Amino acid sequence: MDNNLLDSLLDVEEDFYKEGYKLGATDGAEAGYTEGSVFAVEKGFEKFVELGRLYGKALVWAQRLAEMNQSTPSPNSKSPSEMTEEEISLQPSVCKSMASFPHSSRLAKNLDTLLELVDPASLPMQNTEEAVMDVDERLKGAIVKAKLIQRAFGEREDASDIHPDAKVIQASGDGTGSIEDISSLNIRR
Repeated sequence: MDNNLLDSLLDVEEDFYKEGYKLGATDGAEAGYTEGSVFAVEKGFEKFVELGRLYGKALVWAQRLAEMNQSTPSPNSKSPSEMTEEEISLQPSVCKSMASFPHSSRLAKNLDTLLELVDPASLPMQNTEEAVMDVDERLKGAIVKAKLIQRAFGEREDASDIHPDAKVIQASGDGTGSIEDISSLNIRR
């Protein structure tokens, strides 16, 4: 009888281990699902915010390019005094105060491609692997196109737009970024 009592005491540790493992696996599965869902929403939100930001930039660039192409008013265009309030509110007057840039067919093609990539109406909203991969690929392509367009317009690339965690470092010097630019070097004494 003493032998059975000791055997049951030795099995207590194994029983508690099995019970703890079972409870931990159940709680872990529930917590993992919840944490995974929250993570998915956060990452999806970040991607769509970036797509929206790029879409906004593309719309402004397209308007600026259109303003450049319409340097002469058409005979059917209305003067501001003849426009209705709704027509005036649709006029992006902010774009008129921005610097204009020369028209280029390559620039227009890159801008059209960017607008196609970030068009909110064409973005997949399903929660499938294919849809997620499509959004990721479109975001990567849109970032590349946005960089090309920014360079063509001579605008400074804002790292905070593309990678919010990146630190923007202001380099002193003549701004060319060439190897001959030594004005940003510190003098040792």
